[in-house]
Amino acid sequence: MSKPILAVVLLALGLLALGLALASGLGQRPRLELIGAYTIPTEEWTFEAVPVGGLSGLAYDRTKDVYYAVSDDRGETGPAGRFYTLRVALAERGIEAIQVLATTLLDSDLATAGVQPYPEKGIDAEEVVLTSQGTLIIASERDQENRPWLREFALDGLLLRELPIPEKFIPSEGKGVRRNLAFEGLALSPDGKSLFVVNEQALAQDGPLATVEQGTIVRIVQYDLSGQSPKVVAEYPYLTEPIFAPPKDGYADNGVSAMLYVKHLLPRYDLLVVERAFSAGVGNDIKLFLVRLAGADNVRNLEALPWPFTGKTVEKRLLLRLSALGESSELPIKPDNIEAIALGPRLPNGHYALVLASDNNFSQEQVNLFLAFELLP
Repeated sequence: MSKPILAVVLLALGLLALGLALASGLGQRPRLELIGAYTIPTEEWTFEAVPVGGLSGLAYDRTKDVYYAVSDDRGETGPAGRFYTLRVALAERGIEAIQVLATTLLDSDLATAGVQPYPEKGIDAEEVVLTSQGTLIIASERDQENRPWLREFALDGLLLRELPIPEKFIPSEGKGVRRNLAFEGLALSPDGKSLFVVNEQALAQDGPLATVEQGTIVRIVQYDLSGQSPKVVAEYPYLTEPIFAPPKDGYADNGVSAMLYVKHLLPRYDLLVVERAFSAGVGNDIKLFLVRLAGADNVRNLEALPWPFTGKTVEKRLLLRLSALGESSELPIKPDNIEAIALGPRLPNGHYALVLASDNNFSQEQVNLFLAFELLP
């Protein structure tokens, strides 16, 4: 059913080292070294007769050596509000296999005992992180009223609590998240005290969507989880890149699709941010940026941002680019719709694995693509 790819390419490249040098005086550059890639055709991946796909967020549980992957299926292909438990078999020469161990339904109601499934279009799960208490914090981009939410669940799917959302993100006339462009990235510090959330493209009051000429401004929201109640302590402006190529057939976009906390591994940076672009008739373009928050403006008290934004945005440095434009891609891999990133297990040499996964949109023209890298600090 499943098949690994790029074995010949890996031999030819000799496990190509990737990454850009950091600015002079900042020390050795971090690098990503490709371990392997693995594809599963959309029509070939099912579990208990239900299609597997829509993978939009990924979290690794090192105590069990499994990954939890949320699906953004809103009920069109299978039950709305579900996550998969996956086993990803990494080997020295690549990804050997990917296995679905279980599917778990998410609970929609705090007040009712047992798991109450979500109605169709009642959830659009886009990201997941695993807490040190063994629970999952999941971001939904929209419910039936286009409202985003952040909720914490037990591993059996039971809803434990809801995190507050700043009012400026709640959609209404001329403000809030745009439809299907809300929370796409979550990152949690290992001590569990800091949670970061990011919207895919600009709030309605913050500026325009990304174009071929300019990027879009989004907010990285920092929560303090150390107290009894979660509290927003900062919002940092992040400017995306412009769309990488004009579309040949109308539609194109670029926004943040995933995020990962890395400060405990790369002390000069806080986050690893994935920008995912698509241009109709051209394909996808994926960029991974190292992000530093220090020095950026805290715009928490600004209901609307000026455009063009004249303040200080976060610092970002390109670590990796995979592009449908072959001459711009750092690996001979056709990128798909990458929406998930997770820090995986420690490798035998002590370094960590980094795993990316794509959302196939349950489309026969797309695939489930997994990429595994060694993170070399």
